[in-house]
Amino acid sequence: MLPAQRQEMILRRIEAEGSVSNAELADAFNVTHETIRKDLEALAEAKRVIRIHGGATRASDSRHDLPLPARQSVNQFEKSIVAQAAAALVGTNDTIFMDASSTVLAMCDNLPSVPLTVLTNAHHVIVALGGRPGYDLICTGGNYEERSRSYVGAVAEDSLKRYMIKWLFVGVDGLHHEIGASEVNPGQAVLKERLIPRAEQICVVCDSSKLEKKSPFIFAQPRQLNVLVTDDRAAPGLLEPYRQQGIRVITAPLDRV
Repeated sequence: MLPAQRQEMILRRIEAEGSVSNAELADAFNVTHETIRKDLEALAEAKRVIRIHGGATRASDSRHDLPLPARQSVNQFEKSIVAQAAAALVGTNDTIFMDASSTVLAMCDNLPSVPLTVLTNAHHVIVALGGRPGYDLICTGGNYEERSRSYVGAVAEDSLKRYMIKWLFVGVDGLHHEIGASEVNPGQAVLKERLIPRAEQICVVCDSSKLEKKSPFIFAQPRQLNVLVTDDRAAPGLLEPYRQQGIRVITAPLDRV
């Protein structure tokens, strides 16, 4: 196979999957890692992909989140139904963490009217839940990101060291049964990664369009996840690999009135 032919096939794979690793491509095309490195360098030089550590991602992928209003407008109905199902997991006196994802933000309207401690790095979660009777709201503070309207960095990470979390609710830019949960925003990814050891239950909350996708920054391996809440548009075969790894899968019906 000529390098140009292989590079076009690599490009199609990246467009389909979001990102790929050097090792995956070397295995798929039965060539050396050095050959793949040269292919990706050629594609990056042509501005057709973006090189990341150990692989490449789509040239169109942003290294930062889309602005929150833009994220909220994507698959809005699916997110609302998934958020309802995730909120039903929360119990009286639970301590939960809600990240800055648009799907987790949609949970705010569905959380139970019981005493809760809510930790978050998301400004809009505090605004949405402010004034709720029985809610103890704790915001991390830290470096404010306007696009995500949330806080990241060392201050945000350090502020949560003393808490044990019952439910860690996280959104993703990609979830893959082999790679795990990933983000386009490195600050958000690091914060989530640091919280995982402090959580009893790690719950990924995402609509089915995020499944089997990969983004540049991995924050959780599949074995670290406990629950996946998604919508029932996901094909059963797509969800089975998660169940086989011991992840509880909840599919929210999109025909819910």
